[in-house]
Amino acid sequence: MPQIRNILITLVFSIYASFTVAHENETLFNQVHVQAQVEQDIANDEMQSLLVSEHQGKNAGNLSTKVNADIKWALAIAKTNKAIEVSTRAYQTYPIYKNSDVVGWRVSQELVLKSQDMALLSEIIGELQERLQVRQMQFSASKNTRDKIEDALIEDAMQAFKRKAAIVKKHMSDKEYRIVNLHINSNGHRPQMMHAQRSNMKSMEMASAPRVEAGTSKITVTVSGSVQFFN
Repeated sequence: MPQIRNILITLVFSIYASFTVAHENETLFNQVHVQAQVEQDIANDEMQSLLVSEHQGKNAGNLSTKVNADIKWALAIAKTNKAIEVSTRAYQTYPIYKNSDVVGWRVSQELVLKSQDMALLSEIIGELQERLQVRQMQFSASKNTRDKIEDALIEDAMQAFKRKAAIVKKHMSDKEYRIVNLHINSNGHRPQMMHAQRSNMKSMEMASAPRVEAGTSKITVTVSGSVQFFN
């Protein structure tokens, strides 16, 4: 009985292995890789600005007090507008050296503002420049805008994929095809950035709301995969 059982197990395994190999050979037969790509330029509808309070001198404690006061003042102004997303980051204290000796300290903290109301944010930035410096501004498409455009582009890319597969089918002897695997990828170009140079306190006090030009972003969707032709 054990011998018969071993023979049956071996037979079943052989049949399964033969079926698996036949299925793999069938899957690999007459496969063609197809790729379609669509893209669209969209208007940037979101603005983000990086501002910083920075002071330097010989007493790190006094400098920290000044930075904290600047940020507290800026938060009180920015948070009055619900259309502006406000966050702080990167609190830093580091020494200033001269001939390997510490001669002073520099203390700073960053404030990040983000909004789709660019006119309002520009106005707030102009006000905050009384005590803070603008380090960077960037413009991008908001997540909601990107999601809507990507969904539409996926539809277009799938149609383009099917058209290319149909063109290939015209030159194949087999009459039908099926999709073996499919991959969808989307990406966009990096946000448009503006960098501000350091300025002294006098020029900061004279600063006005920055003039902004949001520009556009490019969103690209690629659909790629393998199709198998058969009768």
